[in-house]
Amino acid sequence: MASGPAFETMAEHRRVFDQIWTQLPEQQNRTSSSWWFFILFPDGEEGYGPRQLMFSIAARVGDELSVNDVPVQGMDLDRPTDDGVDEFGAVSVGWDGDDEGVDEHVVRQPAEATLSDEGFIEAWAESDDGTRRGSEIRASENRPLGLDAHFVGEKGEARFEAWGDLDCQISSPHHSLNIDTVAGGIDIVAWRRMDFEGEFDLPKGRETLTGKCYFQRVCLNMPLHPWKWVWAIFPDGTAFSVMIPFLGPQLLRRGYRFLPSNVLERATVPVRQNGLWDWGTSEPAVDFDTASVTPILHSDTHPEFEVRARNDQGDFVEFVASPYGHARNHIDRPVLGDRLESHWSYNEYLIRMRDLEGRIGDTAVSSETMGQAFGTLEYSWGMGL
Repeated sequence: MASGPAFETMAEHRRVFDQIWTQLPEQQNRTSSSWWFFILFPDGEEGYGPRQLMFSIAARVGDELSVNDVPVQGMDLDRPTDDGVDEFGAVSVGWDGDDEGVDEHVVRQPAEATLSDEGFIEAWAESDDGTRRGSEIRASENRPLGLDAHFVGEKGEARFEAWGDLDCQISSPHHSLNIDTVAGGIDIVAWRRMDFEGEFDLPKGRETLTGKCYFQRVCLNMPLHPWKWVWAIFPDGTAFSVMIPFLGPQLLRRGYRFLPSNVLERATVPVRQNGLWDWGTSEPAVDFDTASVTPILHSDTHPEFEVRARNDQGDFVEFVASPYGHARNHIDRPVLGDRLESHWSYNEYLIRMRDLEGRIGDTAVSSETMGQAFGTLEYSWGMGL
């Protein structure tokens, strides 16, 4: 099933793009969180991997909270947001990984952030010796629509630009989810197929990188909750994704651990299931309305995952997501007058796709026909109250 129109006018692209520069403060509540993030897939010998990098600016409502054990000033619901300027506490984070390991804390810097409807968010902090660390994301100065990003941490610096072809929904900024109710809601602007190019001075050395990029601005006005999400990309630019928020015993999990058996770890109820297959062209993506991401526990530190997606038209994809790296971000916040502490853990696995089987329309897809896909798989748990 095709997912909407193949393209929009530049005015419509601009309307959605401008939503990147707001976190809708009038909709926020005591459980609200916001984040702006990139996942970069540099060109490699096998395709877009195994190297991956993630950079993000994140914020959450609250007086006291910590991100990755670093104290962070939370957002104040009563803060002024006059003249299109929103100032709040935030944290910049970034990691760099490949099949030899993941450096989880390339960037980890709390700062006061400024978000402006003029087209930027910046969160910089200056140390006593004058060193400036943090990040900024701005509307591109060199392209009709694009993003310029700059992240600086104790372990290095990344400066890159990202842009899309704007020839279909996947290659354009897209208001992919917009729910606003009295009980809370969620608002997502996703730019799912982008190219990137930039200069990186990280522990691996100084280098110029190019490749594919995924970007989202997320405003979550409800408690942080468990979900499973996959984004994988093939050598020709074809991409696959599924998203499954769920309920289960993982709501109460703290730290990085698993239940004692596959049966218990899989005892979950999906709240929603959807996915897509994008051929990397201007053609509309194929949508899936049934999906599953099933952990496979074994003696290794990290599980593997069996991934399946299908629709009523007979399109289907199934494969095993095999992790070769792991990065974890976690948020802790005192609740009930400091009597309890809410915990939410955001696990990102760097994955190889193996044992691929499927059919999209009249085309059979397999590891042999598509080549090696790399991607990210998120398996989050806990409850961020």
